[in-house]
Amino acid sequence: MSETDPPLNLLAIAAFPDLAAAVRRRAEAITRRWEQIVCQVLPKADELTFNQLRDDVPRMLGQIADSLQRAGIRHVDNLLALSEAHGSIRFHQSYDLNEVLLEFDLLRPILLEEVIADIGRQLTVEEIVAVNVGMDLGVRRSVLAFVQHQSSQLSAATESHSKYLSFLSHDLRGGLNGVFLMIEVLKRELAGETRLASTIHDLDSMRRSLLETISTMDRFLHAERFRKGKVQVHPARLDLNDVCNEIVAHFIYQAQEKGLKLEANGAPDAVVVSDRELLTLVLQNLISNAIKYTEKGSVLLTCALIADSRALISVIDQGPGIEPDQLAEIFAPFTRGQTYGQPGVGLGLSIARQAADLLGAKLWAESKPGKGSTFFLELPAGNARVKSE
Repeated sequence: MSETDPPLNLLAIAAFPDLAAAVRRRAEAITRRWEQIVCQVLPKADELTFNQLRDDVPRMLGQIADSLQRAGIRHVDNLLALSEAHGSIRFHQSYDLNEVLLEFDLLRPILLEEVIADIGRQLTVEEIVAVNVGMDLGVRRSVLAFVQHQSSQLSAATESHSKYLSFLSHDLRGGLNGVFLMIEVLKRELAGETRLASTIHDLDSMRRSLLETISTMDRFLHAERFRKGKVQVHPARLDLNDVCNEIVAHFIYQAQEKGLKLEANGAPDAVVVSDRELLTLVLQNLISNAIKYTEKGSVLLTCALIADSRALISVIDQGPGIEPDQLAEIFAPFTRGQTYGQPGVGLGLSIARQAADLLGAKLWAESKPGKGSTFFLELPAGNARVKSE
């Protein structure tokens, strides 16, 4: 409890014995009315819920009366502890948060009406505030306890699903890699058999499907590493041109299968200080995305040194482009713009953005629908220099 919270201080420093006596005298009537109206508003509530309600409400009213009877932090703390237990119980009784709030919304006017009827006069402003503070304390702590249980449950479920996904992706990836290698062996053995051209074509289709599946699994694994905060940055001097050439070599076969021209146009003397693994991860996702959405033409990877010792890398494609209203959202996880019939789960660009953030780099896209897209990665100032230096 915050000692500087004005509403809490009201109950801590001021006493309202008349209100306290009225709450105690009317506790049974308040409980009965509340039970009746909850039964009408929450018809799914079972007998167990009402048994607990019959126990909780009088105890809560007693704690509200105690907090009104005598000034002091201890009585307020007792009310908070009871409210917290109430929220926990409601969570385990499969209430939802709206129903917990509704219970208190129904109790508040009943409490005020019964207290006014018992005292036989209108309450002063300070008395009304005091009663409402007592209710608000109960609501706040009960809801907080309920939400904490929800958060714990969601966290546990997420962690369980994450472990399952990681194990599944890792094991399946190993098996699919074996199938992928077998397809490569079969293709080489059948390459000279013209009568088996259709079979070789089918093997190529299988190979592409496996590549896409393996890439998707890799993205899930990378996304989990970022989500758990387990990705560390290890900066080192890198030849930017070498990194770009390696990326092109990695994707050249995939581009040739689609009849695309893939090339790097770099600055051969450019050296950067960056994390090779993270930089490669960004560029692999950008190049993969560019090849996926480009049906004809070329994909170009360029790198150059620009002003203030910065390095700028760009991936230029001749795909269908991205609508202006989608540019701001394409880096969000599980978000995809117009797919043009291409498979995917919407993780590649999100992973690229997270990796770029760890590098301290800026990643953005520019596009004209029908004209293609360009993705830019700007490495931070001071990390780029000419090799001869």
